[in-house]
Amino acid sequence: MRMLADYILVNPDPWPEQRQGTILIPRGLETEKRFARGEVKGVGPGLCLANGDHSEVEVDPGDAILYFKVHAADIVVDGINMHIIQEREVLAILESGDFTNQGDETNATS
Repeated sequence: MRMLADYILVNPDPWPEQRQGTILIPRGLETEKRFARGEVKGVGPGLCLANGDHSEVEVDPGDAILYFKVHAADIVVDGINMHIIQEREVLAILESGDFTNQGDETNATS
């Protein structure tokens, strides 16, 4: 599948209850309705500007992102539930160690 314009194909991850520093991200329907996190699987070339150039999409395949779920299109690709979103729905590119559980061995350096 080839994405067009500023559309992004995302493989969403489930929301575990997590603690990042002193901020608790609760697991629950309210959070799951508003936000999602996932791995970028494909990106379009960007929006076509009036002069014919494309504005580049700021995320790359493989990036972990946090995004608004409300405008996500739910699709199934090869039996996997995925989302298609526009770039403006992306809130953040997650860094290694973001959203890991306290006490998780892989996050011992944070």
